[in-house]
Amino acid sequence: MKVIVRGRGLSVTAPIRAHVEAKVGKVTRFLPKLLEARVVLAVEKYRHLAEVTLLAKQRTFRCAEATHDIFSAVDLALDKLEHQVRRTKDRIRHPKPRTSPKRGPQKRDEEEAPPTVISRRPAPKPMSLDEAMEQIGTRRDWFLVFTNSATDCVNVLYRRRDGRLGLIEPG
Repeated sequence: MKVIVRGRGLSVTAPIRAHVEAKVGKVTRFLPKLLEARVVLAVEKYRHLAEVTLLAKQRTFRCAEATHDIFSAVDLALDKLEHQVRRTKDRIRHPKPRTSPKRGPQKRDEEEAPPTVISRRPAPKPMSLDEAMEQIGTRRDWFLVFTNSATDCVNVLYRRRDGRLGLIEPG
């Protein structure tokens, strides 16, 4: 791993370079395949800036920090980068489960109560098929049970999803 330390408006001394290299070395615990670390140190009036960029194989991490002291600016910037690296690695190791709608039949738990059945006993009225079609046209129900006056059998007239009507006759 290469550590490149540059200075803008200040000269990079040996103690500053050693401090930066030691701090970057701690980040390599979390990111062992680090290719390069670029650190740019700058001074603007009373502000000391530290811009750190870490180049890994697949990702680039970057942050900047400004304080009154160059050492504390480097410390805070590398702490931020350490947090970014940890968060990224945690997301890779433990991704969030997808919340997509399940397709197909769902399995019920054994503890779940069986579904309740609501029964209704309609009295099948004797009527012709034409009368039954008029009745289901005026109702909001999906089906109509009636006694066919022509055959004296119980029939079911139902509304299909495509809007047409279907008839069930006993065979």
